[in-house]
Amino acid sequence: TQSRFIIISSITTITMTAFQSILLLVLAASSADAFAPVGPIAKPSVTSLNAVDIASTANLIGAVDTFYHTQPYAAAFVTCSVKASAADLVVQSNTDTEEDTTLSMDTTQEENNDFDISRTFAFWLYGGLYQGCMQEYLYNSVFPSVFGDSQSWVTVLQEVALDMSILTPFLCLPVAYIVKAGVAQDENLFDGLSKYWNHVQNEQLLIKYWSLWAPVQVLTFGVIPHHLRIPFVAFVSFFWLMRLSNISAQAETTE
Repeated sequence: TQSRFIIISSITTITMTAFQSILLLVLAASSADAFAPVGPIAKPSVTSLNAVDIASTANLIGAVDTFYHTQPYAAAFVTCSVKASAADLVVQSNTDTEEDTTLSMDTTQEENNDFDISRTFAFWLYGGLYQGCMQEYLYNSVFPSVFGDSQSWVTVLQEVALDMSILTPFLCLPVAYIVKAGVAQDENLFDGLSKYWNHVQNEQLLIKYWSLWAPVQVLTFGVIPHHLRIPFVAFVSFFWLMRLSNISAQAETTE
């Protein structure tokens, strides 16, 4: 079981690293003409080879960029659902590895390191529907209609303030806990909300969220192109969701 989780963790980490690398290249290509032709080179054979490599890379980045431009909701769902479930798999693999170490020291304790598929499915659903589709609608449709398309400091700070003070405590985080409770066999929606409030009070959940996401959202609204806002948020929230999943697992251990 431990080796299985190590393999899953490695695959998901490699996948997210590849996605993050592509995202960085797309961001670079969107902000500057990174693949403008250069002057003639002395060696034609080397020039031809470099031209093919650059053209292939440019075509790949262009295809990704076009996908996020033309299919924003599909791109948002795929990106964020894979990211969220991958983050939970990494957390579960680390948690189970620690449990295996503890159990090996106590042979009288019954081993319990089963993979919690309902928890991963909850994070997959939450990532795709809320962090993907809902945030695509909020950040790229609602926010521009309310605040305009300007990326001035005044507009950016207004958007960040709305996101942190209203959307986070009353929509973003409660939805995560409700979805997780909804797919659990022994919990209901009210259990999810109760657990959310408990984590706010006892685990400093909102403080931890604001300390990371307030500066990140300044970049999201002030620097990142509109069609790349969701993948950029997914890039950062991969690590946040591992933290959120870990908070949930630790709290369940103490309850």
